[in-house]
Amino acid sequence: MVVNHQPVILMRPGAANDRLADLLEKDGVHAWRWPAYQIVLPEEEALVAERFAHLDDVDMVVLASPAAVTAVAHWVEKWPAHITLATIGEGTERVIRAAWGDEVRVISPKGDAAHSGSEALFEILRHSMIPRRVLIARGQTGREWLAQHLIELGADVEKITAYVRVPIELTPQQVDELSHAVSGPSPIIYITSSDSVATLLHAIRPVPEARDWFLQGTALTIHPRCADRLHEAGFARVEITSADDQAVREHITANLAAGS
Repeated sequence: MVVNHQPVILMRPGAANDRLADLLEKDGVHAWRWPAYQIVLPEEEALVAERFAHLDDVDMVVLASPAAVTAVAHWVEKWPAHITLATIGEGTERVIRAAWGDEVRVISPKGDAAHSGSEALFEILRHSMIPRRVLIARGQTGREWLAQHLIELGADVEKITAYVRVPIELTPQQVDELSHAVSGPSPIIYITSSDSVATLLHAIRPVPEARDWFLQGTALTIHPRCADRLHEAGFARVEITSADDQAVREHITANLAAGS
């Protein structure tokens, strides 16, 4: 495929990455599909299944990402009536409702990505209800800030590894594509989590010139915390965008038009 625009690299995990790439293809934009992580079920699958089968001692389950929703939906067909779900933004709330319907109780911050996150969820809980016992479904790590602050307000918090994030490793074809690209214009990167920044910089190590090439590009992200991480890594141009596919599509095509 002949591509006449600067590279566009999409790093959102899961099917959402392909969905956005397919939209961009309709605009004539061929995006590199580099999901920062592959999401797989944990080795201790039987233990996780057992935990979600017995939730009588839990008041609230936190599902902070679409990956958590997808993983937990593997074990939970319907939530017990006493369970309230919580998440950190409207995007994941939509994924929750797609998985379990509109009748499920969900607490979530409203508004764009700048008004989402663990801090925004905590503010809602702090001013309304502090659940007695909280189960946080996550990957191998994460949501430490939220867990600690809930504990400080008296909640009993349990964390469970509901999925495993396997960081991207570039294929030989991707390394070859990157090796050729670094002699041209720097890319537009869409990256949606703070952890993915280090994952990206690790993945591109086989191409020595790639780090500087990336840092001179444009990084689009959805949250100020990730923007801070990108600045700390050395990205000179960082822009906040939305998690909404159409909004990201328009943001990327506008950047391409400005650079043409």
